[in-house]
Amino acid sequence: MPKFYLTTAIDYSNGDPHLGHALEKVGADCVARYRRLRGDDVHFLMGMDEHSQSVIQAAARASTTPQVWVDRLATRFESFWSRLLCTNDDWIRTTEPRHACAVTDLLERIARQNPDDLFVAEYEGLYCTGCEEFKQDSQIVNGHCIEHPSLELVRTRERNHFFRLSRYRDRLLELITSSEFRIEPSIRRNEVLRLLESGLQDISVSRVRQPWGIPFPSDPEQTVYVWFDALINYLSATGFPDPGYERLWPADLHIVGKGITRFHCVIWPAMLLAAGL
Repeated sequence: MPKFYLTTAIDYSNGDPHLGHALEKVGADCVARYRRLRGDDVHFLMGMDEHSQSVIQAAARASTTPQVWVDRLATRFESFWSRLLCTNDDWIRTTEPRHACAVTDLLERIARQNPDDLFVAEYEGLYCTGCEEFKQDSQIVNGHCIEHPSLELVRTRERNHFFRLSRYRDRLLELITSSEFRIEPSIRRNEVLRLLESGLQDISVSRVRQPWGIPFPSDPEQTVYVWFDALINYLSATGFPDPGYERLWPADLHIVGKGITRFHCVIWPAMLLAAGL
């Protein structure tokens, strides 16, 4: 019985579930049901992204703590998926100990296998709390993030740990053009290829210690950057780094929204290449 490990993007825990969440998950659930009917050994993962600045802000507005806030949202999301009859086999939360363990191990693997890929530098830029990332000039229109035009960009200057993403440009181009790493539909594949061809910048993978998040290994003054942390959920749900995680790994299909293509089709595979996974 061939294994089929299917994942969806994990959902932000800064607000209630809505139709947009349902669209992606119901579509993925249809794929999971179809693969089971084919006789595949399906493992269908969904989850919730709980470490972000927006969670801290939402909890503050509700006069509660981030942990109480995400626990409250987790109950609402689980009820939502139950009402939609989603057949996921696992639902991971990034506040779980199994996830923190995987995040720490992945960073330590990169440091061991490719020590030059992690370095410390100072960065200054405009930060979008909606996207939870620093925005480049091409992503800003009239002083606002394209994805979140109603939010103010915050100018931030920090000394952080960086990942040498630029090193993996050529390898990613090779994997995608050879279809060893498939991206569908073709419009998104071409979008990623154009991004790679224009060159990649190294990215920050930590923030100055936040009150909410996973501590950066060997540097307690820093917290793992939320997007780097969140992407690793697909690996932590397999049981990584414990023996036996290879039964599910690698994932056979990630289903994600177009707004997070860069993270899943550029940053995530580069992280895995750096860690030898």
